[in-house]
Amino acid sequence: MTKSVIILRPQNSANETAKRAHDLGLSFIVDPLFVVEPLAWSAPPPEQFDAMMLTSSNAVTQAGPDLQKYGQLPVLAVGEATATAARAAGLEVAVIGDRGAEELLQALPDGRFPRILRLTGKDHVQLARSDHQITMCRVYESRALPLGEKAQAALQRGDVVLLYSVRAAKILVSEMSRLNLDPSINAVAALSANIAMAAGKGWKSVDAAPQPTDDALLSLAGRLCHGPGSL
Repeated sequence: MTKSVIILRPQNSANETAKRAHDLGLSFIVDPLFVVEPLAWSAPPPEQFDAMMLTSSNAVTQAGPDLQKYGQLPVLAVGEATATAARAAGLEVAVIGDRGAEELLQALPDGRFPRILRLTGKDHVQLARSDHQITMCRVYESRALPLGEKAQAALQRGDVVLLYSVRAAKILVSEMSRLNLDPSINAVAALSANIAMAAGKGWKSVDAAPQPTDDALLSLAGRLCHGPGSL
């Protein structure tokens, strides 16, 4: 039996994923587990930096007018969606990483962009020690919501849930426990191996996309939706 994909991302990101799912012919349910809200922040002088790192399109859309102070800085973007949002805001994208922030930094030539401004969310992945001097500014918050009724109904049917972050995985597990929902009838499609690990055990299946992109994740989810013999 064909199943639906459950999209728990914040509304704007969920809309983008839903459009891709529709284009692939997948049935989907959108029920955000988070709402994105801007945070007040103090913008440091742009001359202190050689580049700006953006790991989410939310950093672009929620930073407010101070973002334009950094219009001359080259952008290091994690993911094509982040790069697209940066370009739409009039920023110059110099590097696009197709994995995570640490991998992007490690791929930079020695000595390039020694001073980096990182605009990020209140809850974010901590970076390991780096040769770069990184100044972090939290410009938005993804506030968790209770699991919605549409998502609850889909999970009770046994659909395929998409997970885009370790935090989302942990919150979903907590919410399912609170609501006494059985994970063993649901498959998980995770954006990375770390996220798949955070989802834990007890699911019907847990699989990670081969690359951390929406297209790779939805391709995986599509195979999961069309039955156990399709993987």
